Amino acid sequence: MKNIAIGVIGAGLVGRKHLRKLAERSDYDLVGIADVNVDQVEAEHPKTSVFANYRKLLDEARPEAVIIASPNQLHAETGIECARRGIHILIEKPVTDTLESAAALLAEVRKNGIRSLVGHHRRHHLQVRTLKALLGEGRIGDIVGVSAIWATHKPQSYFEVASWRSQAGGGPVLINLIHEIDFLRFTVGEIRAVEAIASNRQRGFAVEDTAAALIEFDNGALGTFFISDSAVSPWTMEQGLGEAMEFPFSGQGSYRLMGRCGALEFPNLVQWAQADGAQNWNQPIQARHIHAGTIDPYVAQLDHFRDVIRGTAPSLQPVQDGARSLSATLAIAEAASAGRRIDLRDRYAALGPAASLQRS
Repeated sequence: MKNIAIGVIGAGLVGRKHLRKLAERSDYDLVGIADVNVDQVEAEHPKTSVFANYRKLLDEARPEAVIIASPNQLHAETGIECARRGIHILIEKPVTDTLESAAALLAEVRKNGIRSLVGHHRRHHLQVRTLKALLGEGRIGDIVGVSAIWATHKPQSYFEVASWRSQAGGGPVLINLIHEIDFLRFTVGEIRAVEAIASNRQRGFAVEDTAAALIEFDNGALGTFFISDSAVSPWTMEQGLGEAMEFPFSGQGSYRLMGRCGALEFPNLVQWAQADGAQNWNQPIQARHIHAGTIDPYVAQLDHFRDVIRGTAPSLQPVQDGARSLSATLAIAEAASAGRRIDLRDRYAALGPAASLQRS
């Protein structure tokens, strides 16, 4: 089977990660890179055509597929241009920066029959797949609730190199929480409604540094989420999984999922249950450690994208599903600002029926 001709749009931090993974592949042919820093990218990739304008990449290199790793606000425009040319897309998260632009992108993807994948890479972790399977098997019974934490302390330099991070939209809700919301939707179930409160008390910036959310799932489960970028702790998904060099490994569980018959910690995958299926607070509860193994989620993601392009697998997360994760995250920011509960069902409905999620 012939290789897939692929281009990469955006050679920043995440784009470079994709380029490193593509360099190790025998099923993709990298036909071009688009980035405004042409000289720097050419020096790093002397054997690959580099374009300052992504449209020139699309028209001259004529890729079958592209990875869009440009700034968030450019995702929709770039994805629409690809769709109109019949080019399949792996688009980095968040899928776009607004629901309006996500809807515009979704319309073009559907119109042109484009195969799409949103780059929420955690869906490809073996640990995440194991958790989803355990919950699907009813290992802890019907899910009653989930309690989660994402708390770390971003250094002052993080804000000094990019002043927008101290302004509206640059806080942990829209920058970091979207990863967690997508994880919850993938493993626990669809999110129906949210409430939230936020504070900027620690740093005094115009944007929040700490927030807490209440989450209601379609399956009846309830959740709480505490997120802060101004608190020192070992409890983030990144530290628990050891997936990023800038987050030293802690191996600690930042999620606790509770069911009628037991509980699970994640990502350290500890199952808690009583003997013989007991459900009695007078009985001891014992721990069992579950081994899931590890893989590079970015490699697994490229494997999956290949299969999606070739039509041998439905997309694990097409544009419409990525738009739902964006919608739920934006709703938490809105709920914190407005001080009210937000029901997401009408917002999801505007994106189309859930049954179509695997067909985009």
